[in-house]
This record gives sequence, C-alpha cells and structure tokens, in this order.
Amino acid sequence: MIPYAAEYSATVRSWIDSGETYSYVCRGKDFPPPDDVVDSWQRKDVNSYVLLSNNKPVGYGELWDRRLERAVEIAHLIVDPHKRGEGLGTRLVQLLHDRAAARGSVTKVLVNLYSDNTIGLACYVKAGFDLVSTASYTVGLRLVRLVQK
Repeated sequence: MIPYAAEYSATVRSWIDSGETYSYVCRGKDFPPPDDVVDSWQRKDVNSYVLLSNNKPVGYGELWDRRLERAVEIAHLIVDPHKRGEGLGTRLVQLLHDRAAARGSVTKVLVNLYSDNTIGLACYVKAGFDLVSTASYTVGLRLVRLVQK
C-alpha cells in the first residue's frame, strides 16, 4: 500500500464501472462520474492510499480523522472490478486499519456503509469489523473495529 498520487486518478476513476458502484463509493448520483472525481476527494485532512499488486494499482481507500471520537474512518474504498473477489478489498481494509491503529490516540476504526451494500459489508466483517449500529448521517450501517494497544 502506497500513498495516493494524482497519476492514479484516471485508473481509480475507471473502477467506478456502474451507477451502483458510484453510489456505494461516494454517494455519487450522476453516472458516469466526472474525470476529476478522485482528485476531488483529496483534502488536507484525508490520507489516501493505493494498493498495488505486481506493481499495478488494484485498490484505493482513504483514512479520515474523527478526532472527537478518537477514531479514524475508512472511506471511498474501491477495488479494480477485474480483481474483485480475490480478497484484495479485505487486504486493503486490514492495511488501512493497521495504518489507522498506529496513530497513538486512535481507539477505533469506523466504517459507514449503505445497508444494501452486501459485498462491502462482507468485506468489512471478514476484515474483523463488527456491526454496531445504524449510521448517524446517512441511511446505512456503522461498523467498528477496536484498536488493540
């Protein structure tokens, strides 16, 4: 897993292969997404990463600080559609969790997920997350994995 760089923007965008994927990844409404959609996610307080396999990008995800909760949220997770089902999403979630857990003040890692995203739910559960409640700011589910110190 490496830090995101703008050179990966078009590749990550190409993985948004349907309106459903667009909605699940970023609540996008008008498919196809604009060319700069991935670049628009980049903010000063977001840490973005690309998962490589055989030196090729196969996944993307972000860590968002949730300081008031002493937490980090995983967001905008997506895997190359030609690589889905190979465990790469689970691996990426585990790596993102480990990166977040390495931050001293973090006690938990969060995920907010649409409740009809059954593939995403299975990925997060496989990576050790527990379903704890409904999400507070969207119709969906909240998953948490506590940080072991």
